[in-house]
Amino acid sequence: MRRTSIDTVVLSIFLPLAASTVACGPGAAPETERVFVGSDAGTGAGGAEGAGGAGPAGGSQPDALRPGSGQDARPRPADAEVSTGGTSTPDTEVPTGGTSTPDAGGEPGPFPDAGPPACATGTFDCPFRVEAFPFTVTRDTSTSPSDAADAYACRPETRETGPEHVYRVVVGERGLLAARIAAPADGGPDVDLHLLDAPDPDACLARDNLAVARTVDAGVYYVVADTWADADGVEYPGEYTLTIEFTGAGGDPCALQDLDLEMVWGHCEPDIDCYEAGGARFLRTPAVGPVVKEAHLVTVEDGFGEGWPSSFTDGIERHYALSEAASGYAMDRREPWAPAGEGGSEYGQSAFGRPLPVLDEAWYVNMYWRRRPPPGTRMLVRDPESGRAAVAAGGYETGPGNPAHIGGVTEEIHDHLGTSHRSRLQLGFLVDQSLPLGPIDCGGQ
Repeated sequence: MRRTSIDTVVLSIFLPLAASTVACGPGAAPETERVFVGSDAGTGAGGAEGAGGAGPAGGSQPDALRPGSGQDARPRPADAEVSTGGTSTPDTEVPTGGTSTPDAGGEPGPFPDAGPPACATGTFDCPFRVEAFPFTVTRDTSTSPSDAADAYACRPETRETGPEHVYRVVVGERGLLAARIAAPADGGPDVDLHLLDAPDPDACLARDNLAVARTVDAGVYYVVADTWADADGVEYPGEYTLTIEFTGAGGDPCALQDLDLEMVWGHCEPDIDCYEAGGARFLRTPAVGPVVKEAHLVTVEDGFGEGWPSSFTDGIERHYALSEAASGYAMDRREPWAPAGEGGSEYGQSAFGRPLPVLDEAWYVNMYWRRRPPPGTRMLVRDPESGRAAVAAGGYETGPGNPAHIGGVTEEIHDHLGTSHRSRLQLGFLVDQSLPLGPIDCGGQ
């Protein structure tokens, strides 16, 4: 399986996968696609209002699996977060023959599922076909014949009035469907991504200006690369590089993605599966290494309102009780609030900058990631020796800074695993982003 980098740095080496030519209509000039296998990205530029939808943590966040923009600092304003959770069931079924039935309701609407088209022009009724994963292509929306969608239901206030390209994706099993585009240069094109479960903007599952991801069931889905417009109606069409990937769960609830995670580390420790590329350090995940025990973070139920604890123990007993009630996990909790002063933070304040959902705080995991994943991103924490495991919530906190430690987890997770501060554990990003937080039976794997 090819590894995917979830950082947003363009790797300097791409492996050519294929080149295909599509011609539509008599005498039409063929369009040559540049297809690569590799990792694209960058920090966001333009279309910054792309936050929307509800993610795993149930908060308001952009619907995409994109890392946050820029390096984390404590405290920092919340990134535009994304939805990586939830299960999507498509309105259309996987076609079994040469034709397909339009979405419910008799006569096809303005955005029918046309099934296998006679040609592919990238419109809603004649989309480009994604036949294999990973799929990567470079195109230009300024040459697209389609300008049918101006807004999408998952964020209707965002203007997508420019031309778009539509891609039809068929997946044969439950798993994680993800798409991303390389970030444009400042002042360059601004093409946003949308994931749909029917060929209709009202069927939007997720959208963002850089990447989208969703745990989906077998079926037909659509990825739309649409041109963003600013408040003055100025559109920003142009070239973009799109990558679409799918990771099947294969019936294993503990299936993990192979992701190369850019870290803030200044160097790679010899005992950690880390490498350097382009002046950056990357951790191959799933990863095994020492994992520290983290302090507690303030939750939305702790009663501090707009403030924060005044000391390591201010209100901590109430927090313990709330955590036990929400998680159903009873133990002798002893850790204090996270320390104040790191990057100007308050006691119990995370890099997320806001109080956490109670259940997410009980089972949170952090790493020294260059760009935090969306708050609530499901990760697996497993003891390689015993096989005991827990589903944890990533994306709220950043650290530890020591490159000899691959991450940190709560005392609840360590207690469930029977491990302690700096025990060697496995950390990885789950394929199924809809799994509930807390202990999970991975079959002793």
